[in-house]
Parts: sequence; C-alpha cells; structure tokens
Amino acid sequence: MKKYIFIPLLLVTLMLPISIFSQLTLSKIEAEIEKDHPVEHLPAPVLQEILQSPENAKEYLLFDTRKPEEFAVSRISGAIQVDPDMKAEEFMKTYGDTLAGKHIIFYCSVGKRSSIFLEKVKMNAYDAEVASLANLRGGIFRWYNDGYTVMNDSTETDDVHPFDRFWGQLVQKRDE
Repeated sequence: MKKYIFIPLLLVTLMLPISIFSQLTLSKIEAEIEKDHPVEHLPAPVLQEILQSPENAKEYLLFDTRKPEEFAVSRISGAIQVDPDMKAEEFMKTYGDTLAGKHIIFYCSVGKRSSIFLEKVKMNAYDAEVASLANLRGGIFRWYNDGYTVMNDSTETDDVHPFDRFWGQLVQKRDE
C-alpha cells in the first residue's frame, strides 16, 4: 500500500519545480533579486537617459558581468566585460584607477550575477572613492525587452544571448 502512495507523491514532487518555473516572469525574478541583494537597482529607462547625455555618460562606467561568449553576442554600448568569477582584488587592480568619482553600473542577463559581483567589490570600490554603485534592474534582458539598443562589436543587433533555454524564454523577440 505504501508504494502506491509513494509513486504519485514522487511524481508530484518532481513536477512541482516545472510548474513553479513556468510561472516565472522577468518582473518576479527582478523582485526576488532585489529582495535577496540589497543594493541599488537602477531601472533601464534611467540608464537610457544617462547614456543619451554625453556629459553624463562620461561620469558613468558600465560593466557587463556575463561570460565572454554572452558578451560577444550582444551588449549595451560602452560596456566593459568582466568575468563574474573575478576576485574583488583583481577587479580593483585592473580597473581601480578608473573608478574614482565615477558612477559604476553592473549588469548581466537578469541581474543576479551582477548583483553578486557588485556586493563582492562594494567595499573595495568605495575605498577607491566611487561616486555610486548600482545594478541594472533586470539586466540586459530587461534592457532589450524595454526596446533599447544592444550591440555586437560595433553594430546594432536583435540577438541577445539567452544564457540557456530556460532563461532565454524571458527575452521577448522583437517584431521584424
């Protein structure tokens, strides 16, 4: 009798994550990241406004914390790719001289890796006298979904690296 109860219970348990994941939206993921990572989360329209002003743009540095193969497919114009696994000390050694007085913004696909990276380098960056640190809310997926331009090398593209099949479902294809 116990075997007959165990098998359906096991099947329900195995199916549970699939049903939970199918309910996820980028907005829900953003909210969860903001709850788990108490850093400043900059909305995409605010970053777009900053980048449109050449005077303001000079005061900002944008770091893409995705892997090189993701960065090669698309990026926000002007972004610098950094390995998300880079140690804080290595980041400071490489970029520390350029950070003083700047507003630093990190992004990745949805904001998780970049929030973690920001938390990792936060103390060292403030020691280097950065003006502020922020994570791009929703990452490049939100940026793209909101209709902003992404680049590959020096040309505009409509491709965004999906990270994997599951996460790629959060990228809204544009009408061509």
